[in-house]
Amino acid sequence: MRRSLRPLAEKLYDLLIIGGGINGAGIASEAARRGLATVLLERHDFGSGTTSRSTKLIHGGLRYLEHGEFGLVFESLREREALLHLAPHLVRPLPFLILLHRDGPYRPSRVRLGLLVYDLLSLGKSLPAHRALSTAEVRAREPALVLEGVNAAFLYFDAQVTFPERLVWENVRAAEARGADVFNHAEVVDFLVEAAAVRGARVRDRVSGEDVLVRARCVVNAAGPWVDAVCRLLPRAIPRQIGGTRGSHLVVPNRWGLRHALYTAARTDGRPFFIVPWRDSVLIGTTDIRDEGDADQVQASDEEVAYLLTEARRLLSPELRREDVLYAYSGVRPLPYCPGVPEKAITRRHLIRDHEREDGLAGFLSLIGGKITPYQHVAEEVATLVCRKLNRRARVTRRSESLPGGAPVAPKEIAEAARALGVAPESAAHLVDLYGSASWDVLALVARERALAERLCPHHPDIAAQIVYALQREHAVRLADILLRRTAIGWSRCLGLSCAPAAARLMGAYLGWEESRVQEEIAAYREELARTFRIFRPTPSLGQGA
Repeated sequence: MRRSLRPLAEKLYDLLIIGGGINGAGIASEAARRGLATVLLERHDFGSGTTSRSTKLIHGGLRYLEHGEFGLVFESLREREALLHLAPHLVRPLPFLILLHRDGPYRPSRVRLGLLVYDLLSLGKSLPAHRALSTAEVRAREPALVLEGVNAAFLYFDAQVTFPERLVWENVRAAEARGADVFNHAEVVDFLVEAAAVRGARVRDRVSGEDVLVRARCVVNAAGPWVDAVCRLLPRAIPRQIGGTRGSHLVVPNRWGLRHALYTAARTDGRPFFIVPWRDSVLIGTTDIRDEGDADQVQASDEEVAYLLTEARRLLSPELRREDVLYAYSGVRPLPYCPGVPEKAITRRHLIRDHEREDGLAGFLSLIGGKITPYQHVAEEVATLVCRKLNRRARVTRRSESLPGGAPVAPKEIAEAARALGVAPESAAHLVDLYGSASWDVLALVARERALAERLCPHHPDIAAQIVYALQREHAVRLADILLRRTAIGWSRCLGLSCAPAAARLMGAYLGWEESRVQEEIAAYREELARTFRIFRPTPSLGQGA
């Protein structure tokens, strides 16, 4: 249930973090692990920005080898291996097929060398090494693919995080378990500056409208594409730091039964191109276009949609049409501002701007860049710098504990317990995929109130208990928080519109809403869907009588 921000005014924090994406959440967890008094603030909802708009991969960055970023690849491969063990319910191995066309920019010998280096940089990994495949072997694995013009193929492995929003949440939960205060829908509107040092921020609760002054000895700006917007609240001008590029994806039903992710070079411009099986669909992407607009309103352009469809037809079907697309989504990569540098050549390595050294403003750091895979390494680097600035001897322990849902789990035991409570088998399996070992906590709600075993609608395995769990244990405030970032119902084919009324009314029953408030929440959810997705197919109507 929603808490007041007012108690924050009574504390002095070591660290205030702005931005609740994967990097902000990771920094909060690591800082709290080191014993720092930490508060994490997110102006919208945890994981609602760039993190949720990704290709949903945990990877070493094979293509970064082309630009000589061996250190970044080594770091990412190490972190990929760590996540496979720390969050096995969320991060799972995914086989990739690299398909090379005769008219493509890459020679098979060059790709083979790159894969060999990729394997060498990931020594000690749990995933298999790469190997070459014949066209017949590719066809046996993926019989529906169009292989005309393919003259070489390779199999290698990376990993997928099907629900990246859940990965963010588990880091938020870990931070809170270690003593951090965490708040979503809490926007920094001004900074407290004393003697050329940032010493806190004025924070507005976007639900209640109340303002609170939060004091902190150090502030980290981890707002992703909004880093510059946060810096504009400072009392002095800060040079532009973010040169964001837009990455767009199409979501199409997986009628090909695709089981491998496909990696090839786009015929149009030669850039890397992915087709990735995801839930019951495939993701087609991505683009890399400079974006100077509002990252809150980013949408795939007509040109991007046409580009993605053109490239996908080459492997999936020449009959693939715009009408086959369920929806498109886009995000802005918070890359460093590099005017004149081609998009593909901009480093994907993160940077930390120390505003004391660069701008004469102590107590303030900005994180530029940072991808999902190496977020824990980024968090360790930021936390180490903060400790040094605070003259703190941090309690650093070996990073080996699982994320909250990553403890060993026995799916058969959960299935048996769920069946005894009236939860359908497919719903029990879905709980394990989303919550891991925390599935027991969701089932505990069902044990207390058997009606919560009911599915929200026939289209989804999600059950009513997940709504209550999100409200009671996961800081969900809005319907969109639950459907888009706690359950992922909103990313399905119907965008969650089929069960939005039932979910909103269940929220209302627990929060004491009148019917008018329920309808307002449904309308707000539709508005967020319109900002999040470019929708190509008709969706269920949600009138007042829905």
